[in-house]
Amino acid sequence: MRQKLSLITLLLLAALMAGNAYASKPRNAKTGKSGKATKARKSSKKHHREVAYEQPRAIVQYDNSAVADSVSADSLVNFAETLIGTRYRSATSDPERGFDCSGFVNYVFKNFNFKVPRSSPEFMGVGEKVSYEDARPGDIIIFTSPTHKHRIGHVGIVVSNNGEDFKFIHSTSGKEHGVTITEMDSTYKRRFVQVVRLIKPDDVVLAAQ
Repeated sequence: MRQKLSLITLLLLAALMAGNAYASKPRNAKTGKSGKATKARKSSKKHHREVAYEQPRAIVQYDNSAVADSVSADSLVNFAETLIGTRYRSATSDPERGFDCSGFVNYVFKNFNFKVPRSSPEFMGVGEKVSYEDARPGDIIIFTSPTHKHRIGHVGIVVSNNGEDFKFIHSTSGKEHGVTITEMDSTYKRRFVQVVRLIKPDDVVLAAQ
């Protein structure tokens, strides 16, 4: 009888220890799926952060409807070209002292009574977004920063876009160190973000007249 009781006691203890071990086992180790799903979600979030561009805290809305139809692309581009050679100067929008990139674009458009931002990232919130292929003279072209590939940091004005011949005018801190016309090359294509349009292309204006 004692032997039977001892055997029963040992069996109960073994069953109790097995139950405790199962309860303390991590769920991830049980299935192997939960851990993989968590890693996948983290990887997805990381990828989203990598492709997202840093945005300004608040994008101001600019209403330029009153002047958008009265300014031709040719007149705007011709005026911008009169500033070629003006030296580059950070945080400046004065032709007597120099321009940084957004200061140059701001100065050109304000000359035609447009209300436009002063910083490069804020140009993402103005006008009509158009594709790279549909860019026309007078459109604003936006690039990432030369030192930060996920931060908007450069703007210019499209001068021409005839298939392979894509040129824009801008104030650059590069070797030209001032306002110049640049052909779109592989470096700028990698940095390209968006084209925005504030004025109607000249052929559209002429067709409406």
